[in-house]
Amino acid sequence: MTRMQENYELKGNRVARLNLEDIRFRAKRFGEILRIDRHTPAKIEQFVENLSQENICIDPVDDAEWCFVTDAICIPEDFTIRMPHSTFVKLCRGDRNAIGLLFHELGHLMLGHKAVLHSERSSPPTPEEDSELQADMFATFVMARMKLGEVGQLCFAF
Repeated sequence: MTRMQENYELKGNRVARLNLEDIRFRAKRFGEILRIDRHTPAKIEQFVENLSQENICIDPVDDAEWCFVTDAICIPEDFTIRMPHSTFVKLCRGDRNAIGLLFHELGHLMLGHKAVLHSERSSPPTPEEDSELQADMFATFVMARMKLGEVGQLCFAF
């Protein structure tokens, strides 16, 4: 175990370990199934609409009612992603950060994130078990597929 892994502090929930290749493979399959390519950002509004055919709901919440400390939230139990209405508008206009946020939240769904039970006697957490880092990597791979590169916090490596 490296020094970084010994002292690693989770950014999100501890989830099942996934290495970079597993995440890359899942992002690639997701992109193939939903036909994500360099043209997707220009037609992102239609892409979001089509997610409902896959039983994924994007639920914009009135900004005045948004009370979460995050930019968006994924509710895996009912395949829903909630975000402030202003973020949804930016997404529909093709804003790169908003697109990155959408694919980060979709990463939580596509990677099957569920918190893992652990105790004080469990081994220390590692970056490969961090839900936020996994979702960031998923989004990074999908963004690369769209030729958008890295966006915001979505830049890191295991």
